[in-house]
Order: sequence, then structure tokens, then C-alpha cells
Amino acid sequence: MATNTGGADADDDAFDADDDRYDTLVLPPDVQQVIDQILPSTDEIDRADFNPVDYINQLFPTEQSLTNIDEVIGSVKSKIRSLDSDIRLTIRGHSDTGIDEHKALEEAQNSILLLFQQMREIKDKADKSEEMVKEITRDIKQLDIAKKNLTTSITTLNHLQMLIEGIDRIEMAIKKKSYGDIANLLHPVISVLEHFQP
Repeated sequence: MATNTGGADADDDAFDADDDRYDTLVLPPDVQQVIDQILPSTDEIDRADFNPVDYINQLFPTEQSLTNIDEVIGSVKSKIRSLDSDIRLTIRGHSDTGIDEHKALEEAQNSILLLFQQMREIKDKADKSEEMVKEITRDIKQLDIAKKNLTTSITTLNHLQMLIEGIDRIEMAIKKKSYGDIANLLHPVISVLEHFQP
């Protein structure tokens, strides 16, 4: 495995998500337990029962928090570079103490493969979460439109009821030949009619 210290772009090129090697790495529980004992870590990602969904929800608790996704990605890439540096130092240390360099390199590669697998799972979950947020936003917009339409319909029905009642009163006043009342009743009816103008 070639060592690359060229920066973020070089790190991105080194990872191939379609590479089958990233799908076959599974650590047995007893191996994971030994790793946890030898290399204790407080980092949530290092835990055997790591849950990418919970981790993503902690990083992005709201839709607004997705705006800093580039910063989070940069932080993850920085962490990867730091881990790569630690791995190189560990390999050099093992070489200096006479430990089989090939075995140490293989272990380092396996650790990197595991890290890339976890990163890919996090990215997949983030993509799914983003799609869910978009769907929820679409549903909220549709509900908002429906609410506005319902409010408009109720207002129109109220105006229609007022118009019908006003016309009924005018008709009764005409039958009684109460022309003074007709003049008083016409003004509110005309005001209501204005709401029905296009």
C-alpha cells in the first residue's frame, strides 16, 4: 500500500467505494475485544456496537445543521490523515523493534479498510437522512398549501352565506315595499359581492 501525504484530494483518490475488499472485512467478537483491550478508545466510532444512524443524528440533529456538512467532512478527513500518520509511526516503531513489518502493514491496511467501511456506512446513512429531510419538507409544503386552500374555502363559504342572507332580506323588503330598508341592505350585499370579483 503506497503512502500518500499529498492532502485531501489524494486521500479521496485512494478510496474506491466499489472495491470489494471494503465489503469483506468482518472482525470476530473475540478479536474486537482484544483490540479494545490493547487499544482502548473513548471515540464512539471505535466501538464494536457503533451505530452510524445515532452518530449522524448527533452530528446533524436538525435540518439547519446540515449546512455545516462540509466542515464535518473536513474534520473526518483530518481525522483520517491523523490516523494514517499514527499508523505509519506505529509501523516504523514495529520495524525498529524487530516486529514483522509485513504483518504490521497488513494490520494497518485492515484497520484502514475497517475505517473506510465505517465511513461509507456513515455516508450512506447521511444520504438517506438527507432524502428523508427532503421528503418531510415536501410533505410540510403540501400541508401548508392545503391549509391555505381550506382557509380560503371557509372564507368564501362565509361570504356566500352572508350574500344569500342579504339577498333574502332584500327580497323580503321588496315584498313589503320597505324601500328604505332596501337601501340599507344593499350596501353590505355590494361589499360582500366585491369579494367574488376576479
